[in-house]
Amino acid sequence: MMTHYVYIPGFNDRFDFLRRLALLRWKSRTSNVSFVTMRWSNKTEGYEQKYARVHEAINRIHDGEIILVGESAGGAMALLGFAYNLESVSNVITICGYNHGSTDIHEAYRRNKPAFYDTSRDAETALETLSVDSRRRITTIYSLADRVVAPTHSRIDDAHQVILDTKGHLRSIIRVLLKGPNGDY
Repeated sequence: MMTHYVYIPGFNDRFDFLRRLALLRWKSRTSNVSFVTMRWSNKTEGYEQKYARVHEAINRIHDGEIILVGESAGGAMALLGFAYNLESVSNVITICGYNHGSTDIHEAYRRNKPAFYDTSRDAETALETLSVDSRRRITTIYSLADRVVAPTHSRIDDAHQVILDTKGHLRSIIRVLLKGPNGDY
């Protein structure tokens, strides 16, 4: 059976080329990767438009297993995609994901990346509606030494937790990108 990873990036769109390059390592005879551009800095585009691209990526897949992968700010978007598509999405993985804690998002981020704040807020609401069995289909990968996204914002009750010994947010993300979704971290 083919596994389809739908990758949802975090901030810094200028790294999208490098992300796509690293994701080539995830492709094989039994797996494929779709990259969903987010453009988090675009203030005129609401989270509904960003989510629409995730939904389109899910709908393009007609066979096999679908796993959403959200990096950093993309973690909340991946959780929304999972909650809204429980029948078609088998699992979700967040990598250093800002999975909840919208009230802790600094005012500058709310102003400069309003879609991120809205996504985070709605992801929290969606998480509350998920059953324990659905939460067990979530894997959160995070570092205790991440100073960008605190572990308390990554952890999800009842989800599978993978704790990295990597120092730093970007280093942790790069580690997972290079090792792959099932890598030995």
